[in-house]
Amino acid sequence: MSAITETLDRVFDRLLWLPPQPALPAPLAETAEEEALDDAPPATPGERAFSISLFISATRCTLQYVLLPIGLPLIGLTTDISLPLVILLDLLAITMLVRSLRYFWQTRHPRRFDMLPLSLVILFIIFFSLGFDIWQLLT
Repeated sequence: MSAITETLDRVFDRLLWLPPQPALPAPLAETAEEEALDDAPPATPGERAFSISLFISATRCTLQYVLLPIGLPLIGLTTDISLPLVILLDLLAITMLVRSLRYFWQTRHPRRFDMLPLSLVILFIIFFSLGFDIWQLLT
């Protein structure tokens, strides 16, 4: 493992409230990392949580931008529960996404740095949407 990887691991351990992980000896870490890349199981719990969080985000977007403002009025239904429902889905998606990131870092998953940029972009979008929804609810 490189010094940059170790530093990033320590930073994300703190950000995700994980206990510090013991460092592996250099030859063992390289061998384990190479083997993990070749023999990675298709769906670990972290990958499943990440997939679920993406599905929840997609469901939230579909509800918020298609079904609630367009679909319900077309069939004659309007409801005041749409905004709280979208806020609940936002919070659920954030929880699942952070949970999956915690799993990736806790297990030192070999693909954790591959998932990070996408996760950060999705978190930014969800937090922006959540802030706007809360502002709309309060006004």
